[in-house]
Amino acid sequence: MSSPTFSIIVPVHNVEGFVKKTLLSVKNQTLSPNEVIIINDGSKDNSINIIKKFKKLKGWKIFQTKNQGLGLTRNFGISLAKSEYIYFLDSDDIIEKDFLYKIRKLVKKYNKPDMILFSGKTFSLSKKKYKKINLKFTIKGQFFKRDKLLTKLVSKKETLPQVSRYVTKKKLWTINKLKFPRGIAEDESVFFPLIALSKNTVVDTQSYFRYQINRPGSISMDLVKSVHALDYLNRIYFTLDFMKLNYD
Repeated sequence: MSSPTFSIIVPVHNVEGFVKKTLLSVKNQTLSPNEVIIINDGSKDNSINIIKKFKKLKGWKIFQTKNQGLGLTRNFGISLAKSEYIYFLDSDDIIEKDFLYKIRKLVKKYNKPDMILFSGKTFSLSKKKYKKINLKFTIKGQFFKRDKLLTKLVSKKETLPQVSRYVTKKKLWTINKLKFPRGIAEDESVFFPLIALSKNTVVDTQSYFRYQINRPGSISMDLVKSVHALDYLNRIYFTLDFMKLNYD
């Protein structure tokens, strides 16, 4: 079996106080990614100058777009990626030092699965108390298409569709023509289809990722707007339509 290749896609938008730590967590991996795609999505702060300090690293590529939002920026990243596997890392979060090393071991152990799910932890730079989010998977092992992994995850309430808690084959996206939608809750549109369409899925209970919460300026801290409700409704319709078209 040939060695798997990995692309890490990092969308960036107005995160000058956080993006350096995120990119350092990628740079300091014990196993370097084959490709790092950083997309500056119309930042108006100093993010681009921080990003440029990493441009000479081998395999690191920087792109700039007009602000189009997280989902469409990730889609652009998918179109650019050259590796067999892709991973999305938000620009204020962190991956553990041995993340890619451990993922590569899982890829080899389970004969190049379509998708690998893993646990995460939360952290906050704010002194305010916050409600912790459960990013832990308790299910572990290899699951094939008829093993009802989705049903198992739903029954345990472990279906938080966070994009940085899984690695996928690029082909899983391209062959099935899956894309993130515009707007918020974009990861909810692709999480269920990805698992449902994956023929070989691995779930690992170890935590390889740290998710920042309570960050000022983050989408999750934004005030609720009517357009958000419409986005969520559209995500529900998308999931229902997918279930009807892919009943099995």
